[in-house]
Amino acid sequence: MRAPITREDLQQYVPRGNVAARLMPLPEYRCIYVKNAKAATSSILLWMHRIHTGDHDFTVRNIHRKHELPRPEDLGWDAVIRMLTGEAFRFTFVRDPIPRVESAYVDKIVRQTNDRWRNKVRRVLRLPQDYDEELTFDQFVAALEAQEPIRMDPHWRPQHLNLMHPLIEYDFVGRLETFGADLARVREATGLPDVPVPMRNRTKREGSLFDGRPELLRKVRDIYATDLELYGY
Repeated sequence: MRAPITREDLQQYVPRGNVAARLMPLPEYRCIYVKNAKAATSSILLWMHRIHTGDHDFTVRNIHRKHELPRPEDLGWDAVIRMLTGEAFRFTFVRDPIPRVESAYVDKIVRQTNDRWRNKVRRVLRLPQDYDEELTFDQFVAALEAQEPIRMDPHWRPQHLNLMHPLIEYDFVGRLETFGADLARVREATGLPDVPVPMRNRTKREGSLFDGRPELLRKVRDIYATDLELYGY
């Protein structure tokens, strides 16, 4: 028989954060979503908020900070653990690790006005505090190689760690690449209503940062080898 999950077990997968922030339960529909950064998380949270509140037109700039979804502390950890171990439909979404890491770099390192994420990379690379030059994609990949995966920022941490594999057994793992069809499967399985789901934080660009750089691609594939194998990319 499998040993029961505890809150402490879950927290081990989020050594520098609050594991409660990764878990989004909807007890009225007997389902729970586990967040996986850079895989449509903002869109899914907005969708769940609209379902939970009944306000199908609600929108906000940062849904991660401004939602009314129940939190583990509201339900009690015993109830949340029961949901995670079979009393609820457990679902999440993943993304091809290669474009996901490109998106993390462009979104958090290149475009962000806040230095929070750039400073994380600078510290790993042991760059001086007054270093203000642009961080290249090569430097970003070097920081990924140098860091213990579990201690990475969730936006580029391997997805199987974000999703606490194999601690949590999922009923359904959707893909960003087939988002609409896979979200429909979640609705069918849970009875969640069909409400508008705007795709948020989508970045469009031509080409890839790996174009003509097979050695850099090999390095990234090695870093995310477990994700590539587990999720069939």
